[in-house]
Amino acid sequence: MPIRIRPADLDADAEELINLFHRHFSTESDSARFRWLYRDGVCGPARVWVAVEKENGRIVGSAAAYPRRLSFNGKDRLGFVLGDFCIDEKYRSLGPSIQLQRACLTALQEPPFEFIYDFPSRGMMAVYKRLGMEQSGELVRWARPLRVEQRLLGVVRSKRLARGLGILANPLLKRRGWRGDKNLCDLSLQQGPCGGEYSRLDNEIQNNAGVRTSRRAEYLNWRYFGTSAERHEILTARRAGKLMGYVVSKPGVEDARIVDLCSVDEPGVIARLLFGAVERMRAQGAVTVSLNAGSAHPWNKLFERAGFQRREGSPIVVVVAPGSSIARTEFGHNWFVMQGERDS
Repeated sequence: MPIRIRPADLDADAEELINLFHRHFSTESDSARFRWLYRDGVCGPARVWVAVEKENGRIVGSAAAYPRRLSFNGKDRLGFVLGDFCIDEKYRSLGPSIQLQRACLTALQEPPFEFIYDFPSRGMMAVYKRLGMEQSGELVRWARPLRVEQRLLGVVRSKRLARGLGILANPLLKRRGWRGDKNLCDLSLQQGPCGGEYSRLDNEIQNNAGVRTSRRAEYLNWRYFGTSAERHEILTARRAGKLMGYVVSKPGVEDARIVDLCSVDEPGVIARLLFGAVERMRAQGAVTVSLNAGSAHPWNKLFERAGFQRREGSPIVVVVAPGSSIARTEFGHNWFVMQGERDS
């Protein structure tokens, strides 16, 4: 059945879009998530394009874009991060997918928006290649093992022996990695919403070189506390009461995650934040702690020094709008991108 592409109406199409996301993603794709991600974004509501069957108007696919504000060496710019691309199996050939994504990308490259970035799946990269677009970088997963029992069980085939060996090996894992100097800052868990000190830290950091997401208090509260679907913790570093940085984590028993890290550019403070987050998740029973950061993230060597091991990578695609003052190459170095900037 032929399809056509049109902009979505976030009011009239909401229920049908939620049902589409529920089919393609997870049971967490409900009305609360739709309201949070599509209507209540700090930089404005999402923009969505849908593929519909010409005969009856039924929505069979969607491509979404969420406004995002980034600082380029201290200069504020507005753009989009893409997400929630999906299309029903009946239409999952490259043709309809290309048609849908082309419409989305074309419409987004208009002032005041200057850039688009996406974290596509490997399969989605086929669509970008057909559109003549190449991968711009990678989002790399870094992992720090905390317990070895599960890995040993696959070798020794005995739970009792694996536990015994784990008693010997786990303390060795705990001693790995640079911890920084504990006298550099005090670590504490954020209680309640983020306040003005987070915006002041963001203003201070944005004046430094690099490409960074604007992480003002309202953004952090929306991003990490605005939806009940995920639980996040923020561990802060303070010196003489002043906020120096923070790390956002998502606890988990098997694979806990560090999703965001923001700090003054002091290696010792960054190391203390990573150490503090890892120890909290170790105490909560995590087997592994992972963090995802861009291949051009300036702190990659620090992640390694803190005991994280580089693992697999996934694609990042960047588009810069015609006439923009931003160069695409600016995303190729000093881009402080992490998993937290992937909204979907």
